Amino acid sequence: MTREAGVAVIPVSVFYADGRDDRVVRFCFAKQEATLVVAGERLRRL
Repeated sequence: MTREAGVAVIPVSVFYADGRDDRVVRFCFAKQEATLVVAGERLRRL
């Protein structure tokens, strides 16, 4: 996703000791509104 859309995510499994939840990703929303709008547009194009 980072290469194709320029939006980075991390797997939630890194937060679990057994690394089991590999079907979920985490997005950080601690960004300026304009940055989030651009990210949303990029993700919609996938």
